[in-house]
Amino acid sequence: MRDSYRFSWLLAVLLFLALAAGCAPLQPAPERGWQALEPPASEGPLAEWLEGFAPARDQGKTGFRLLDEGAEAFRWRVMSVRMARERIQVQAYIWRDDAAGRVLMGELLGAADRGVRVSLLLDDVDARGRDATLAAIAQHPNVEVRIFNPFRTREGLLRASAEFFFRGSDLNHRMHNKAWVVDGRLAITGGRNVGDEYFEASPDYNFADLDLVVVGPLVREIDRSFVEFWNSPGAIGVERVARKDGSPERLAMQQGSLRAWLAQNHTHPLMQMEPLNGQPVPQPIADPAAYVWTTQAEFVVDNEAKARARGDGSRVADALGERLLGVEKELLIVSPYFVPGRDGTAQLSRMSESGVRVQVLTNSLAANDVAFTHAGYARRRHALLDARVELFELRPTGPPRWARLERDRGIDASQASLHSKLLVFDREEAFVGSFNLDPRSAHTNSESGVFLSEPVLVEQLAALHQRGIRPQVAYRVERDASGGLVWRDGSGNAYRQEPKAGLWRRFVSGMTRILPVEPLL
Repeated sequence: MRDSYRFSWLLAVLLFLALAAGCAPLQPAPERGWQALEPPASEGPLAEWLEGFAPARDQGKTGFRLLDEGAEAFRWRVMSVRMARERIQVQAYIWRDDAAGRVLMGELLGAADRGVRVSLLLDDVDARGRDATLAAIAQHPNVEVRIFNPFRTREGLLRASAEFFFRGSDLNHRMHNKAWVVDGRLAITGGRNVGDEYFEASPDYNFADLDLVVVGPLVREIDRSFVEFWNSPGAIGVERVARKDGSPERLAMQQGSLRAWLAQNHTHPLMQMEPLNGQPVPQPIADPAAYVWTTQAEFVVDNEAKARARGDGSRVADALGERLLGVEKELLIVSPYFVPGRDGTAQLSRMSESGVRVQVLTNSLAANDVAFTHAGYARRRHALLDARVELFELRPTGPPRWARLERDRGIDASQASLHSKLLVFDREEAFVGSFNLDPRSAHTNSESGVFLSEPVLVEQLAALHQRGIRPQVAYRVERDASGGLVWRDGSGNAYRQEPKAGLWRRFVSGMTRILPVEPLL
C-alpha cells in the first residue's frame, strides 16, 4: 500500500514536471540571424521624393500627418505599400482575419511578389489560432513572420490554462506598440490595430482611433525600435510555433484563396476606397502639403524586455510623468481605458485643485469594449469630480466626424467606441501613441508614442479633443445636489445610472469594482 502511494506520488511529480517543462517559453532558432538597422532605401518613389525635397533634406525636418479617420488610415497604408521598393516592416498587436486584414495582407504579398522584403511581427494575443495561415504566408521567399511571446499551447483550453498557470506572469506581458515602416522612409505609428472596426468598416461596432504618418529623419527611430523587437528573444519564427510546416503548395493555396475572397467581396466598402478602385487620390503620399514639417518631435518606446516581463520601468510612462509634472494651465486627456489608480487620481486631483484645468475623455460603460476595465475608472469618478476634474464619456453612438459611422459608405450605423490615445499639455506639447492611462500600459505591456511640440500639430490634436467632448458626442459626468452621479447629453437628457449600459455590463463592472484587481486592468 505504501509502495503504491509512493508510486502514485512519484508519477504525479513526474507528470507535473513534464507539464511544466512543456510550458517553458520558446526560444529563437539557433541559426536565426541578427537583423541590423539598415539605412533608408536609396531608390524608389519615397527615396526620390524625400531626397529632392529641400526642407527634409537640408533642415532635418520630419513631416507628420494625423490620421483620425478610418478610411484615410486604411488608404494611406495601402498607398505606402504600393510605393515600397526595398522593405516593409510591420509590428502589430492585433491583425484581424477580416476584410481589412485580408486586403492589407494581399497588398503585402503583392509587394513581396515584386521583390520587396516583408517582415511581419505579430503579438500572439491575436495570432494564436492562425498558425497554418501565417506559416503558409511565411513560405514566400520575401516574407518572414515572427510571433511575439507565443504560447507553446496552440489549441485546447485545458493545456492553455495549464501553461498560463506556469507562465502567467510572462504571458500577461504583451507587445502593444505598433509600427508600419516602408523603405526606412515612411512610418505609421500610434494606437490603431488592423481590423475592420479600427478602420470604421465594421457593421457591429467601430473605434474612433488615431495614428500618425511620419516621413523623414524621425522614421529612423521607429525603424530602430522595430529592429529591436524583431531581434528580441521573444520574437519567435512562426515555423517554430506552428504545428504544421508551411510549404510552397500551402502558400499557393493561401494566395489563391485570398485572391478568390477578394474577388468575391470586391463590393466591400474598404475595397471601394481610393486607390483600390483605381480612382485618383486627392492627397498622395508624395505631396509635401499633406504634412506639417518640424524638428520639434520625439519618438519614445519601451524596451522590448518589458513585453517579456524582463524589464524594469517604462520609458513612455516616465516621459509622460515628466510632462505631467510640468503642466501649469491645462491638461487634455483622451484614453479609452482610463484607470488612474490611487496615485494617478491623487495627482490629477492636486493639479485640478491648484488651478490646472483637467479634462478627461474616456469610454462610457456602454461604449467600452472591455466592460470590466471600466470598473477601474468608475471607482475613481467621485474623487476626481470632487477635485473639479472634468469628466466626459463617449456615447455608444457617436455622430459623424469624431466617430464617423459608415452610412455614407453603404454600411449601417453601428456602435461607436473610443480607441484613441492622446494627451495635450498646456497647448504647448502633445502625445500620440499606444499608451493607455492604465496599469497595463505603465507596467505590463510595451508601448510607444510621439511627443509633438509644433504649434500647428498641437492645435490640431487639441481640436480633436474638443470635438470629442461635444455634447452631441459625449456625456458630461457631474455630481447632483445629493452627491450622486448624473450623465448629461446634448439633448437635455440626464441619466442617474450608466446610460445605455445593459444589466449584465453594469453587473460585470460593479463586481470588478469591489475586487482587488485594479493593478491588472
